[in-house]
Amino acid sequence: MSVSTKTLVSVVVLAGLPVWAQTSSILGALNDPQGAALPNARVQAIDESKQLVAREAVTDSAGRFALRPLLPGRYTVKVEAPGFRPLERTALVVDQNQVMDLGVLGMVLGQTAEAITVEAQVPLVETSTSNKSYVVTGRQVTQLALNGRDFQSLIRTLPGIVSNDRSDFRLAFNNTDAFNVNGLRGSMNNVYLDGSINTDVGANDGQYTQISLDAVGEFKVQTSTFNAEYGRNPGVLIAINTKSGGKDFHGTLYEFLRNNAMDARFPFDTTGTTQKLRFNQFGGNFSGPVPLPGISSLREPKIFFFFNYEGTRATRPLGGTFIDIPHGDLLNGDLSRLYRPGFILDANNQPTQFRNGQIFRPGTVVRGPGGRIIGGDPYINNIIPRAEWSANAPAFLKLLAVPDRSTASPTPNVPEQVRLPFQNSYGFRKNAEVLRVDYAVSPKANFFFRWADDSQRETNLLGIFGSTPYPIAPQFRAKPGASWSWNLVNVISPTTTNEFIFTYNHLTQVVDILEGTDPARYDREKLGFTFRELYPDSNLRNKFPRFNCGIGSCNFSQFSSGWLSEGKTFAITDNVTLNRGAHTFKFGGLWNRNDNGQQPAWTDALSVNFGPSTENPGDTGNTFANMLLGNYTSITQSNGRFYGDFRFYGYELYGQDTWKVSRKLTFDFGLRWAYYGPTFTHGRFLQNYFDPARYNPAQAAVLDLNPGLRQGSIIGGNPFNGLVEEGKGIPKGFAKHRYNNWGPRFGFAFDPTGSGRTSIRGGGGIFYERIRQNVNNFDGLGNPPLVYNPTLYGARIDQVSPALIAGGTRFPVGLSAFDPAGQIPTIYSWSLGVQRELGFQTAIDVSYVGNMGRYLQHRRDLNQLPLGTTTRPGVLTAVNGVANALRPYRGFTSVNFTEYGAISNYNGLQARVTRRFARALTGNLSYTWSKAMSEIDGDGTGLGYFMDRRREYGPAGYDRTHVLTFDYVYELPQFAKTNKAAKAVANGWQLAGITRFATGNPATITSNANPGTLGGGVRANYTGGSVTPTTRDRFNYFNIFAFARPLEGELGNLGKNTLRLAGINQWDISLFKNTRITERVNAQLRIETFNTFNHTQWGAVNTAINAPNPGQPLTEATRGSAGQVTDTRDPRTIQLGIKLLF
Repeated sequence: MSVSTKTLVSVVVLAGLPVWAQTSSILGALNDPQGAALPNARVQAIDESKQLVAREAVTDSAGRFALRPLLPGRYTVKVEAPGFRPLERTALVVDQNQVMDLGVLGMVLGQTAEAITVEAQVPLVETSTSNKSYVVTGRQVTQLALNGRDFQSLIRTLPGIVSNDRSDFRLAFNNTDAFNVNGLRGSMNNVYLDGSINTDVGANDGQYTQISLDAVGEFKVQTSTFNAEYGRNPGVLIAINTKSGGKDFHGTLYEFLRNNAMDARFPFDTTGTTQKLRFNQFGGNFSGPVPLPGISSLREPKIFFFFNYEGTRATRPLGGTFIDIPHGDLLNGDLSRLYRPGFILDANNQPTQFRNGQIFRPGTVVRGPGGRIIGGDPYINNIIPRAEWSANAPAFLKLLAVPDRSTASPTPNVPEQVRLPFQNSYGFRKNAEVLRVDYAVSPKANFFFRWADDSQRETNLLGIFGSTPYPIAPQFRAKPGASWSWNLVNVISPTTTNEFIFTYNHLTQVVDILEGTDPARYDREKLGFTFRELYPDSNLRNKFPRFNCGIGSCNFSQFSSGWLSEGKTFAITDNVTLNRGAHTFKFGGLWNRNDNGQQPAWTDALSVNFGPSTENPGDTGNTFANMLLGNYTSITQSNGRFYGDFRFYGYELYGQDTWKVSRKLTFDFGLRWAYYGPTFTHGRFLQNYFDPARYNPAQAAVLDLNPGLRQGSIIGGNPFNGLVEEGKGIPKGFAKHRYNNWGPRFGFAFDPTGSGRTSIRGGGGIFYERIRQNVNNFDGLGNPPLVYNPTLYGARIDQVSPALIAGGTRFPVGLSAFDPAGQIPTIYSWSLGVQRELGFQTAIDVSYVGNMGRYLQHRRDLNQLPLGTTTRPGVLTAVNGVANALRPYRGFTSVNFTEYGAISNYNGLQARVTRRFARALTGNLSYTWSKAMSEIDGDGTGLGYFMDRRREYGPAGYDRTHVLTFDYVYELPQFAKTNKAAKAVANGWQLAGITRFATGNPATITSNANPGTLGGGVRANYTGGSVTPTTRDRFNYFNIFAFARPLEGELGNLGKNTLRLAGINQWDISLFKNTRITERVNAQLRIETFNTFNHTQWGAVNTAINAPNPGQPLTEATRGSAGQVTDTRDPRTIQLGIKLLF
């Protein structure tokens, strides 16, 4: 084959996108019978599936050899030397990024025709690398039953990994943040596919493509102590490699089915029926050699292919089995069911004549300290005459009257509500394809091309992201994604290799109303709304307003319809490896460009707040009554949808040295440099950044304090004070370009006996986080003056129209901002552990793992007031109830400011016992004892009260003290001495399973007091007594009477996450039957059960202590659902499957 032909084939197959090297190495040394080093021997690595020489090397003067780089697979190592019998070590299973050290191989004198062949036992102990990692084999991926058939379910079986998901049924879009590794945030997880970036950086919580389980060769999970070649995210590194073809043709056809008729009933389901579930996943794959004249033939192939298709069609239940909705009496204006025992307290905390729950006529409400209602002119019996209703009240009530109340029952302890059987439905449709082509050019060069396409579509009866309480305007989200990757490996010389990867990923998303939905269900005019919106053109689908009626499930907050997003990632990675005696040097770099297009989540329909407030002159003290009368506290709407173009560049370089000091001791030294360029806008719409340093108090906005429709509007000053547009005298992306991100890495591996059966390993390093875009950038495009989201206060809904903002009238708006000088989130990580082979193909690994998170991303409201400000007498009165006039940055409402100063800490003891497949059994047992502490659990999460950071530090929301898991695959004994028919029935059975035990994650006990900060973060007061109730059941998980609502102007005395929820006790057991149909065709029938023993496992708990009056605890009459368990983990479910393998 000519050089030009090889080049042409390489270019054709090589055209694609990049990131993490997935190649491995086989090391060893040769001795002669006297124990002397044997130089100049020929060593080959033969790919057993392709029957090709993948790599070859010659031993050096010390007898050492290194076969690298190798793709994951099954190899034979063949050694030849003049005067010695050839040696073959077969069945060596090489995992991703593995350094397999065969130790010293002894050669035997003899004829070259007298080969010595030994089926190797793959080393169970890592003696040549300090990396803390775990391999999930292809056998585990395909033989263990996974709920929803998602490989990520296997990740939860590894040490240091926890998940708070209530359901293991992972039928959803390809999210990657549903688990936490070593106490780090879920957004720090990083997924690679065939060495290429596969994580969407918009939110750092999803994949561009999610491939089928049956296309996964294996995946490797690195959790701590990475070498310098690994970067970008400090959390877990999940490296997935696709299957590849071999010399023989192979194929698989399969189908998996689930139906709620086979499932147990949810424990809290009072309807007596199971929730509707349908799941059908089907597909197949085919692989083998590719004949190409002059290059590859079926007898001596060099080109191989693998193709997999999988389709998913499913509908699953979502949420609980009932909703609580307003009682029919309320729809007629009779609000007497709102009365509660006891009386409203006056300013001196003495009972008044008014019962708790009394509604007052508009404009008559009397407020005491902190704005608390203490009296007014009451509506007799809480009945609001229809003559006083708003002209738009019938339209609001038409939405509330949608559910059929004929099957409703009373809601316990809440007389104004009724409980209606209802089950939301989530639909999912997916088509996924994977194509991989491998070309073994020679023992010195090979490359592969991989294409993955993943077209997903989800539907939700209540809405995507936001929702309505019951079906009004069902929404869909379409999410097609694709990935192309080219990987080229060259052996430049016996001591130098190079690996090049190029990757391109593409992803689009659309959210809109489901096709075929009758507009009469959601169109505001057809529903009877008569008011005109502030910005009619912003409401692309002319939807009903967003509002909450204040009773039960009554929140109409559906996400905007017509939302679009598109993401593209380009990446180039190059790695060079140099062997110099005992040193293996590796150098490389990554170039990354990301292009994203997205609009901020604009408020398409008018958003109306009917909640009681001093800013509502027509307030009645009750949300539902305000809605009937049309007296809103505030309204807001966006002035339009603006699609922005975002881009960032990233550059990373590294160098490392693996120094094999002796056959017992190896050191890893490395240094990685990273430039994480900030995201910036370009094109038609540019982002406006808020800089507190540019805010000039002398130009502060002047607000209109006079009563009327324009009360609170800006009548003077600079409404854009402190804002600066992209490109106008500021760095790209407004952030300081941080170039000094140096990440040193160090590790060691020590084999104290030299036998390869024990290894002491440890290491540490500094790691940096690529900042997600959703918080700072996509939201930030919504800042003024480009985007305007005015908030108007205190008037009647019937008077709303574009005229309120006509003539340049502006109202204060909220901002999204970030610290331009903020640090890059940084993780300091370390580990120290011992591995020991126990015999019987079993090994144990025990490690201490720790890390510290510094400069972590968090948000706080810059415009929050000091504690107790608005609850002091006369403060709100002085500004006529216009609270925005008190804020430090006048002219704006909340300023959600992102900073990089949060901290986290993790310490854990992690153990894992692994048994490789031997004597029909393979399995793993993992245990973790750990503590995860943090201030903030997520990148976009805000501090409750930033002026007292100490109260924010506590157990992370995903902290679980003890976690124990074990997984296994066992081939039941075979019966050889039975007749053919009996063997067909009795033989071929497999038992497999995953079992998890975990202590509960923590929760915070909150309350409804007014802290007087114009913010939240209020927790309950602990007043004494046992937190554990006398009898714990689903209605009394904790003793709610040991807590009280704080006084006005207080935050409560409880710390963060002081209550522990219930733990996990999950058994998933499966039974397989393998039947040989012909010599080359096998069938497998599978019965997979999840929560096999149907053990009830409590989930979330209502931890809100929302007492009627300040300083008081709840009573039996006022508790509502406080302290109750509100959901459970899934009951027993069953999945059936069939596979045909040929």
